Amino acid sequence: MPRSSADEARLDAVAMANRLHSDLGLRQRVTQGDGVIDVFGAIAELGIPLVFKPLDSALGLCLPAPLSGIMITTRRGLHIQRFTAAHELGHASLEHMGSVDQEILERGPNYDDGGRDLQEVAADAFAAEFLLPRWLYRHHIQKQGWTLTYDLKMPATIYQLALRMSVSYEAACWGLLSHKIMDWRQVQSLRKAKLADLKSGLGDGHRPADSWSDVWRVTERDHGASLTGNPADLLRIELSEAPASGHRWTVESLAVLGWDLLEDHSDFQHAPLLYGAPSRRVMIARAQQPGLNRIDLRERQPWGPDHEDDPHFALAIALSGPETPGLSRADRARLGLGN
Repeated sequence: MPRSSADEARLDAVAMANRLHSDLGLRQRVTQGDGVIDVFGAIAELGIPLVFKPLDSALGLCLPAPLSGIMITTRRGLHIQRFTAAHELGHASLEHMGSVDQEILERGPNYDDGGRDLQEVAADAFAAEFLLPRWLYRHHIQKQGWTLTYDLKMPATIYQLALRMSVSYEAACWGLLSHKIMDWRQVQSLRKAKLADLKSGLGDGHRPADSWSDVWRVTERDHGASLTGNPADLLRIELSEAPASGHRWTVESLAVLGWDLLEDHSDFQHAPLLYGAPSRRVMIARAQQPGLNRIDLRERQPWGPDHEDDPHFALAIALSGPETPGLSRADRARLGLGN
């Protein structure tokens, strides 16, 4: 059966996204770095001017040659800004005519485009592949030790996967289908989940201050990670602890580091009940200030001296939220313009 024009447009767009991954060396940089494809940085590396403005009538626009440039609204969250930027990069890379985009569609590969402009079909396909290649899913799934038979069937897991790739929950679900990691029925089931319920469950009833913000669940597997979120995000820290030997995580240091501790409890194994077995320390914290925040905890005996081999947990999380008017944060830092 011959391919439709929309199918051809998608295939060409996906090929272009993969070509840019290779040309920019993104796979190695991302998997050895923070696990997020920096679309704003990629646009800068390609020499395409990028600016953010408080657009009301569009999510983004792409100016054609000879002007050439991309403009993204500041009136949406970071995930939408990133997907919009990838969409506009698709227009530029595929040498489309100029585009003003009021709607960016994050949806599955088998969706009926119903006569949509083929340039828009291609730009959507490019954005999805550029931000969410199969190798990025594999990287995070392996790093977290998630299993296809159990973990990836849970909406809370897909929510955490989406956060680590810095995309929306919806986009992460469609990517699972596009890359044939999960089938249509499984993805449709995941899409029924309500983000508000996922956030409430992870926060043990504590909720972020606004609907844009999230709840991160971090464990020992996130030690040394660099995450990117919103100022009002909550951090759920789960770490194994050995209370039978008097070892406790130094949660007191959270206040020194500028975090409010909202919840602190230990979960013990009950079936079977094993006395002296390690417990799971659960802490829910909120940063007092936006910007770059750090966590640095040690598990030690309160009455004993510090030892170099004491268990250690550290991560950095940039709680900066959406890009603001002007150049991107990355561009301002590169040019020495500060925040």
